[in-house]
Amino acid sequence: MKRIPRPIVRGCLAAMLAVTVLLSGCAVYTPPQPQMGQVANPAALPGAVLTAEWDIGATRYVWQGQGLNYYEAGLFPVLLLFNNHSGRYPVIYAQECRGIGAGGAEYPPYSVDQAAEVVFASTAYKKSAEAAVVGGLTGAAVGAGLGALIGSGFNHGWGAGPGALIGAGVGALGGAAISQQPSMDQYRSSLYQEMGTYAWRPAPVAPGALVPGYLYFPANVGIHSLRVILRVDNYTQTYIVPISQPAW
Repeated sequence: MKRIPRPIVRGCLAAMLAVTVLLSGCAVYTPPQPQMGQVANPAALPGAVLTAEWDIGATRYVWQGQGLNYYEAGLFPVLLLFNNHSGRYPVIYAQECRGIGAGGAEYPPYSVDQAAEVVFASTAYKKSAEAAVVGGLTGAAVGAGLGALIGSGFNHGWGAGPGALIGAGVGALGGAAISQQPSMDQYRSSLYQEMGTYAWRPAPVAPGALVPGYLYFPANVGIHSLRVILRVDNYTQTYIVPISQPAW
């Protein structure tokens, strides 16, 4: 068997290393994804609505100290939690919900596009983007602010069993991308995608499913409760759900 001369071997290894470095430099920035976690039934929240067929709870968004602080960006995100232990398929439409604020005033939630406009016009967003793009923050420090309460199972469809969908923790980027700084457009896009991914979806809740989703309200109006209209079969039911601090 012929031996390959050492200079050729060294040349091949150098070429392979060069290609690897080149591919790493071309890695596309992607926002970090939150990790799967655990959570108790929404019934664990103080003031949750408990019925024979479903439990409804609401908890406020909590900034984890990294990425954009949505409160400072002008939003009051509220995580609506619905656990269906009936045999029916109820549905809740975000546009029919209301945030109840000071003096009983009621506020409709923003659409994702409206919420994004509020965020992108804020000073907090500009500072956060500058820190990420100019300051060189990468990985989990860039975003996933809303996802801190929602596990990655949320991204792969609906209907996970109770205790398997929501939790604390933010994933980190792996491989070459972790050393990449996002551009301004990428940072903006990742925040918009985050708001859309974690927004409440108007899909029928399957029997046995625990479903979470954010409703976006204006900040600083004293919202303390949600008015939720549930539709199932041919009737509607209205519930008043207090907004609690996270219990996990």
